[in-house]
Amino acid sequence: MDGALRHQTSNRNIGKRGKTIKPVKFLVIADTHDYDLTHDASSAFRLPAPEGIDVVLHCGDLTENGTHESLTKALALLDSIPAELKLVIAGNHDISLDKDFYLKEGGNESDVEKAVALMKDAREKHGIHYLEEGTHEFSLQSGASFRIFASPYTPKYGDSAFQYPTNEDRYNPANTTPAWATNVASTTNRASIIPENVDIVMTHGPPKYILDKIPEGGDNYRSGGCEHLRRAIARAKPRLHCFGHIHCGYGAQRLAFTNPSKADDDDGIDCYPEEYVGKNGAKRKGYAKLNPGSAEAFEEGNQTLMVNAAIMAGEDEPVNAPWLVELQLPVGM
Repeated sequence: MDGALRHQTSNRNIGKRGKTIKPVKFLVIADTHDYDLTHDASSAFRLPAPEGIDVVLHCGDLTENGTHESLTKALALLDSIPAELKLVIAGNHDISLDKDFYLKEGGNESDVEKAVALMKDAREKHGIHYLEEGTHEFSLQSGASFRIFASPYTPKYGDSAFQYPTNEDRYNPANTTPAWATNVASTTNRASIIPENVDIVMTHGPPKYILDKIPEGGDNYRSGGCEHLRRAIARAKPRLHCFGHIHCGYGAQRLAFTNPSKADDDDGIDCYPEEYVGKNGAKRKGYAKLNPGSAEAFEEGNQTLMVNAAIMAGEDEPVNAPWLVELQLPVGM
């Protein structure tokens, strides 16, 4: 069986996996919004894609308005990138993939069915896996395996798809939800809880205060991330958390973890400074990546790498390069 097609959901214990590891290269993108991927050398995100990519991760907002034509175009973009495995989630702009929202806005149920079928059929036609909310496992032909949690949901802001009120916690067990919030994981059949033995978290939006700044005039910013997602990351400690949604937050940041202190409301997350991204260098290469010193510290320090891979910049112009991330992953489930 093709390793990339070995896909299942389970509750394996990561500690029982083999000690042999393999390097796996991920190309991470988000917020392509109907982008035309071409060979234009002046574009930071262009063809040909970087060589040696094993897995492509698209963190949502494939389209601007979720039409069938736009989704088809997004799948063509993904199909043009050579990689063994391609994983994608929806975002708040991909409205035809959110049945409840689409029908509430007066949309046709048949459009939703066609949109979802288009995305799910892409697995057989293009090797593109459309991931709904939950935890999934994959094995590659090299034997490397990983467990990934995926979710298209973001805190409510305006009126758009896949949103939830800011006082709803969908990512954590009920006994970890603060008194001011409502835990809704039981209504999602617990699929929305991020497990503690996950390698990668892929969400459309960021956690609170991490690559989530939205300018509000002058030197003022507000945080567009989710507080409950932040607590889930502190609890699960994945190797990689990738997202988009907040275009101005493009970049990468490493996290380390300490024992949280309830006395001063410390959540146990130590944030390193945001990684320097040489925009000209990334544009010239066609991708951004950690500098060697940060990459070594990330690997040796058992840190979590946060990546906001929004291709669109704050002005909604496609000027950002995709992120190239290498993870050392175990062989065997």
